[in-house]
Amino acid sequence: MNILPKKFVNKFIINEQKQKSARWLELNGCSKNIDASYDGYTGIKLHRFPTSEDSFYACYPDITKDYEKLKFDMICETSAVMKKTFGKIRVLKLFLDNFATGAKWDTKFMVEFPGRDRQGKVQFARYNGKIVTGNYISNNVYGYLCAAIGIPERMSKFIARVYSKGFLEPIISGKIPDKKLLKFSDPISDQEAVSSGYRDFRNQKLHQINNN
Repeated sequence: MNILPKKFVNKFIINEQKQKSARWLELNGCSKNIDASYDGYTGIKLHRFPTSEDSFYACYPDITKDYEKLKFDMICETSAVMKKTFGKIRVLKLFLDNFATGAKWDTKFMVEFPGRDRQGKVQFARYNGKIVTGNYISNNVYGYLCAAIGIPERMSKFIARVYSKGFLEPIISGKIPDKKLLKFSDPISDQEAVSSGYRDFRNQKLHQINNN
């Protein structure tokens, strides 16, 4: 059910990028009703990601190189938006649009990274020598980007919890969250992954300082 007038939703909320994401989801046979509680299929992948943590280490595709490139591209896009008039406000809108489940920056739906298979089973990959899930990567990159633009860690984790409850749906999709979403809570593992993104950003900064 839409909470805002259809014309307003189409003009200010359902932008071109969201339409592209929706078409991609449809082509991949993913559900049309995707929100923070979604635990279904996340689309075709370039690699055969195992759905078990008990596989041989070499069986897990190494996504480190692709993931580092993704973070670099995101930083470049964010920096460009920050330089515009009302840059900080624009970046916050960019984050709300792009980090939503199934949106442009949700790595679980990207072909290079793990998500869930057709049975809804969690997929695993290798990142910096660790075996990680698609949820870890999507929350890690969210924490990394938030750290990069100066959002305090507590604030970014609070926003993630608010989003997971569906309270931002009127802004993101123009719809009222359903009962299932309102009962959903951001898992502790997702919150810890957000913190890991902050640690990665700090460690990268320290490494750059020490090498200068």
